[in-house]
Amino acid sequence: MFGPASAGRTANGISAGAPPRVRYRASARPVAPALIRAAPQRCMDRASGGHGSLFPSGGRMTMKTNRFAQYRSSLAAGAASAMLAAMLAAPAYAQQLPPSTAQEDEEDEEDDAPQEAIVVTGSRIASPSLTAPNPIAQVSSEEFTLTSSATAENLLNTLPQVVPGESGFTNNESSGVATVNLRGLGEQRNLVLVNGRRYIFFDARQVSDLNTIPTALVDRVELVTGGSSAVYGSDAVSGVVNFILRDDFDGLEATAQYDITGRGDAAKFNLDLIWGANLADNRGNVTLYFNYFDRQPAFADQRDQSQCFLEDTRVGGVPALACGGSAGIPNGRFAGLPLGAQLAARPQVQAALGALGLTGIDANGFKFDDTGRQVSRFVVPGDRYNFNPDNYLQLPQERRILGGMAKYEVTDGIEAYFDGIYTNNIVDTQFAATPVGGSYRFQVNSPFLTPGVQDLLRALDQTETNVATRNDGFTNLSIGRRIEEGGVRSTRYQRNAYRLVGGVRGDIGSASETALTDLKFDAYYSFAKTSNSQTSEGVILQSAFTQGVTTVFRNPGTGATSPFPFASVANGGELVCENQSNGCVPLNIFGPNISAAGIDFITGRTTSSQEAEMQVVSGVVTGNLFRLPAGPVGFALGAEWRDVEAFFIPSQGGVGDVGVISGGGYNVKEIFGEVRVPLFRGFELNGAFRYSDYSLDNVGGVWTYGGGATWQIVPALMIRGQYQRAVRAPSVDELFRAQSAISEAATDPCALASAAANAVIRDLCIATGVPDAAVGNTGIQPNFQLRGIVGGNPDLQEETTDTYTLGAVFQPARRLSLTLDYYNIDIKDAIFRAPLDSILNLCYSIFQNASDPTCQAIDRLPDGTIGVPGGINAPFDNIGAIRTDGIDAGISYVMDLGGDTRLALAGSLSWLNRFDRNPVAAIPDLTNECAGAYGLTCGEPLPEWKGTARATLDIDRFTISLRYRYIGEVTDDRVTRGVLSAADLFQPVIPPEHYFDLTGSIDLEPLTLFGGVINLTDNEQTLIGSSQEQLNTFPSTYDPLGIRFFMGATMKF
Repeated sequence: MFGPASAGRTANGISAGAPPRVRYRASARPVAPALIRAAPQRCMDRASGGHGSLFPSGGRMTMKTNRFAQYRSSLAAGAASAMLAAMLAAPAYAQQLPPSTAQEDEEDEEDDAPQEAIVVTGSRIASPSLTAPNPIAQVSSEEFTLTSSATAENLLNTLPQVVPGESGFTNNESSGVATVNLRGLGEQRNLVLVNGRRYIFFDARQVSDLNTIPTALVDRVELVTGGSSAVYGSDAVSGVVNFILRDDFDGLEATAQYDITGRGDAAKFNLDLIWGANLADNRGNVTLYFNYFDRQPAFADQRDQSQCFLEDTRVGGVPALACGGSAGIPNGRFAGLPLGAQLAARPQVQAALGALGLTGIDANGFKFDDTGRQVSRFVVPGDRYNFNPDNYLQLPQERRILGGMAKYEVTDGIEAYFDGIYTNNIVDTQFAATPVGGSYRFQVNSPFLTPGVQDLLRALDQTETNVATRNDGFTNLSIGRRIEEGGVRSTRYQRNAYRLVGGVRGDIGSASETALTDLKFDAYYSFAKTSNSQTSEGVILQSAFTQGVTTVFRNPGTGATSPFPFASVANGGELVCENQSNGCVPLNIFGPNISAAGIDFITGRTTSSQEAEMQVVSGVVTGNLFRLPAGPVGFALGAEWRDVEAFFIPSQGGVGDVGVISGGGYNVKEIFGEVRVPLFRGFELNGAFRYSDYSLDNVGGVWTYGGGATWQIVPALMIRGQYQRAVRAPSVDELFRAQSAISEAATDPCALASAAANAVIRDLCIATGVPDAAVGNTGIQPNFQLRGIVGGNPDLQEETTDTYTLGAVFQPARRLSLTLDYYNIDIKDAIFRAPLDSILNLCYSIFQNASDPTCQAIDRLPDGTIGVPGGINAPFDNIGAIRTDGIDAGISYVMDLGGDTRLALAGSLSWLNRFDRNPVAAIPDLTNECAGAYGLTCGEPLPEWKGTARATLDIDRFTISLRYRYIGEVTDDRVTRGVLSAADLFQPVIPPEHYFDLTGSIDLEPLTLFGGVINLTDNEQTLIGSSQEQLNTFPSTYDPLGIRFFMGATMKF
């Protein structure tokens, strides 16, 4: 047995052997009372209800339970429990799965009890459902223990069907959450369910935070590929992730686990307590649970591969990776000087530059030394600021989950149920000190400056092109200043979320003996709310900084102020802020010389808050319409109402903050239905529809639908196919988000040397605000991230998706199953916030017209840089398209090696044939082909091949398991898009990655000890440069920590 809920051997120590498939009849009623009523059918002794996995033992069946009280000779109890594990997660109707034909039994006809096909596979790796019409990958509860996954994303991100979303390694642009991204189509395009019902979303994006899911209570996870809107409603575009929780616990279980890396850092501690009890002669059950999780931080400088930020460059004409970073440096970088012909026309400026030793200066500008008295040219990349060391490699997290479930059979066949959960989650992020950039107004006679620098600023003031400001004692310079005197930036994300579900389900009966039989219903109401607070320390207040850098002299006798020194006044007067309000303190930003009083004036704590809320009322009736020779025609008919709203109150005054309150909401009323028709033995058709009426004017009423078939051609072979039309309504964030600033990795084409050599691009750069002498100079992109302005669009319409799947299930032997499934997903009218890099590419490489909206979206500063208060405008719009297709393959094989020994082998492999992302669907030539690529345009790596496999050996009380993970090679998308050639980059390709994890356990009932090693060979990620996400890699895809050890114990009472 392994971990808290192993299926490796029975609770009484008898060898489990290889798990066959079993068929058993049970009346379609709540499980616990059904088990009680079922006992006399098999002459069984009655005991408390059970939960677990079913295996043969000699001539009878025994079920491994999570407590000591259990059914002896428990065929019925195990079968009913296994039925729960094998059923699809569809809320519409409990499907009667086709019989397992590899080991088919004779069917007993019985009018009052429907036939249920039960499949027990016993696999500990994602194992496809063998009878569903569309591909379903299943992950057992044991896999969470085997992979040391106290948080769900740790496990899901390793599955071939998943492209990592936000995780515990996402420091930059983090929301302090963990998300799942099926097929790489976006975390907002898959729907997360718990027990088949919509789960809590954490903000206006309407995306669920996996941190709020109690993994210790998970019985299994099912991942459904393809649009499922007809069954689940909006958002189920790429598929559904359904966490199915245990709700029939009896006893007390405590699990503690500790996890640490081979370097002795990044520790994690997890504690789970579960208590449950059956009530009123098993008519009901109450289950309560508590989780505490603590994850300690690791810093980037604790690993050699992330100590400094790497960027692509050339050394001696050869591509290389060099330590670089940001042009916002602690001593200050100053640019925006006239260059080329403009400089030639201003001899006074030329002379001042020569006197300072700055002859030949370029757009990168100059910097001050540590004393603030000497200046020198700013050299790329050597003078850039390495911001990596202060960044988190692993984010610290503290989580508490408290919840409970209850169900009770109020009358025969009618059950009331309740589910409640509360989560408190705290996640911290940390960055280097705040950089401040943009164009600022400086006093040319500032006593902070040496006479030589004063001469330069006077020359600039005297030769300004704007006659109105010439010789006014001020001049403008663009700066890049890292406020290191204020310390690091840190943000704490604190999230309180709760969800309440209450409902009633049960039997209605039959209208007649031949029509509308076996009718059941399920109706519930759920309310979910998330309250978020985001508190940031070390924030530079933009308005205060602007106020503090513009200084003047004040006559202490008269109080008069002037940018010029007062004659006959000591030191020319007192240096004060031009705007003296709010206790302004003059800032000496020339060198690391800001005073403590100045830091107090410009730094502060900012707090933003957000609330998100969802209500659902849903009801469904299921049953059989009538009976055909091959079986009953099943149906489902239901209705649902949902209401969502979210509001965001941003912090005020921080660098880049717009500070506008935003939010909104909408509701939707739906009817839906499904039908399943067995045309002949082994062949079934299915269909589904949903009509949704949104309160959004631009969405209104929409239809989703689907249909498919399964065909058991021969006992060992089944084929399946499905078509589905799905929709996704725009989220509250996409509709109502106020304009706000973002920072995103992107490449400014005007900063590339090739821009100066290409007349068309050169002229376009000049037309869009780049000084002619700065075209092709790296100085106009001082940082690898550019500033964008994003905002909502209330005119958005819904996305539409067509999904096709076609597959086969082959079971040539009793314990061998193979699956092969093709999927094709086509998203139209995709809601895109175009990446900043794509907007730049559209403007300078595709449209090449300064009047085009993509070029108009680029707002540059006078020196040609893209920074505060400018940026690239990138609103949401229905302009995109995404197309992807590929093949999933799975295998599961169990070998009985004799005695108490069993070997289970399982694997899953995914081939990505195509992943095309088009930011403007109307222009097919703009398609970005991202299969096998990564980078600034394609994002997280999308390897063509990705797989995982596991071999598990059970020997009596011992279990040992080896997992292998494979991530195929990917190419920098600058190469795949033709922007650069492979010869231009030091690391154009990330080679294949191979990970091995080894785990084991020993069952010392009632104590189970388990432990293991993750990343057994201590692989380090391949280092990449400017196309990285962060930390010189993509840390959610490639392990940034190295070898990791874990150990734990489970005690059952």
